Amino acid sequence: MKISDKQILFEQIALLFASFVWTMVILSGLALFWTYQDVQARWELVLNAPPGALAQAAPPPTATPSPTATVWSPPPTLTPSPTLPPTPTATWVVPPPNFLPETLNADEPTPIPVTIEPGDQAPPVVDAPPPPTDTPAPPTPAPPAAPVETPDLYPLPTPTATATPEPAPPAPAPNPPASGDGIPTRLVIPSVGIDTSVIQVGWQVVEQNGQQYSIWQVADYAAGWHETSARLGQPGNTVMAGHHNVNGEVFRDLVNVEVGDKVTVYAGNQAFEYVVDLKTIVKEKGEPIEVRQRNAQWIAATTDERITLVTCWPYTNNTHRVIVVAKPL
Repeated sequence: MKISDKQILFEQIALLFASFVWTMVILSGLALFWTYQDVQARWELVLNAPPGALAQAAPPPTATPSPTATVWSPPPTLTPSPTLPPTPTATWVVPPPNFLPETLNADEPTPIPVTIEPGDQAPPVVDAPPPPTDTPAPPTPAPPAAPVETPDLYPLPTPTATATPEPAPPAPAPNPPASGDGIPTRLVIPSVGIDTSVIQVGWQVVEQNGQQYSIWQVADYAAGWHETSARLGQPGNTVMAGHHNVNGEVFRDLVNVEVGDKVTVYAGNQAFEYVVDLKTIVKEKGEPIEVRQRNAQWIAATTDERITLVTCWPYTNNTHRVIVVAKPL
């Protein structure tokens, strides 16, 4: 064989090999392309198919997993306790004051008003014996009367009770029962020029040094009727207080009232007549609690019908209290 024949044979073999390689490359490319197209078509089918169709078309599992053993646990031995409803808490009601009404100075704590809501009842007032009277014997002979003991617990800075030299007139009929609600609306004492309206007042809570205590409210530009005291025409102590040197000074001249002076209290258009039975002045500011509580007996409930008027004294301060008690004519 000639050399040229070998070269031709070699070239033919190389050409066949190259043809085979290129054929394999083309076939591999086509296979890859078809595989890619098939995968893409299947993926689009999965994405666009509804969930139910996929579940139906899903092949069954090839192997059934063996069930796992369930660990048995004993039932609970304790019965859960039922949840109890919360216990309602009681609302604390500040009791009424145990002291006489007072006028607060600028350096004293600010009171917090306490009001009685509609439907609520005011705290009960326990009947207390009437305070001892302070009526001296008249200078002229008079009909025999029961002796009255003068208390040592209420000393007077100055003698304020005087006797009336005129003979006592015949006692008229007592005040009739109130036809209305018996709440005082006006107070008149002609002998000292007092003529003022009367409004209803409650008590206040004062916070001082982390503690609370209650004091009576004092009406401005009017006398204040204590809402827990008796009503007019009924047995009991009807208590009214007023300012003596501020906010109207409605009781400025109460200290000048004398025993025997007439007092008229109105409940609307109905008038109730009284006569001053005694007047006294007690020291209140700076006194021990025991003394102040003893002073407060003047405004406590009583079994007889009376009115009690209270104000501060002297005019330049409020260290004392003027107490005026009047009883029905």
